[in-house]
Amino acid sequence: MGFFEWGALIVGAGLVYSGVRAIRRGEAHVPEQYKGESAVRLGWLWIVLGILFMLSALFDIPFLKTFFRLFLEAAN
Repeated sequence: MGFFEWGALIVGAGLVYSGVRAIRRGEAHVPEQYKGESAVRLGWLWIVLGILFMLSALFDIPFLKTFFRLFLEAAN
């Protein structure tokens, strides 16, 4: 398992944790503050992205690996 696979697992787990936390609290503090229904939707988005990233590393899915690298490029 290479660097990007470990990175995908770590970032994916962090996104899932943040998504669950945003849903439970009903608020999310990103550059803007989301409360209520918008925070829950953002939490679900984070959970789905996190699961996709973890699946890309665990099952060696090239499309999802490319998506993860694109995600990393967009963060810069």
